[in-house]
Amino acid sequence: MNFSWQNIIDGNGIGITITGMMIVFSGLLFISLFIAVLPRVLKLKDHFTSSPKTTAEVPATVAAPPSEEEIMAVISLVLHLELERSLGEGHKLTISRQKRQGSIWASAGKMRSLSEGGTHA
Repeated sequence: MNFSWQNIIDGNGIGITITGMMIVFSGLLFISLFIAVLPRVLKLKDHFTSSPKTTAEVPATVAAPPSEEEIMAVISLVLHLELERSLGEGHKLTISRQKRQGSIWASAGKMRSLSEGGTHA
């Protein structure tokens, strides 16, 4: 094979290169313009699609007091988020409810049989 500039010129390599560079440049320019204009277009769309609401149209609602389950869910969420923030994601908090008798492996075997579903499940 003969490598020379004449082969590139004969095969229209310079024109193909310039054409490719122009296509890529125009595509990147289009993407950047789209990203720049998108917030303005969305604001304009929200302006036309949102209908003005007056206080006469919206009935006043009285919020019911939260139930005990809702309060417990909020407290649990706050505790979870605070523990995750203070300990980090890699730490786990375990609480031992009762002392177990015997080996941990014996309880693991019982748990496995429960998950498989036997006559007792």
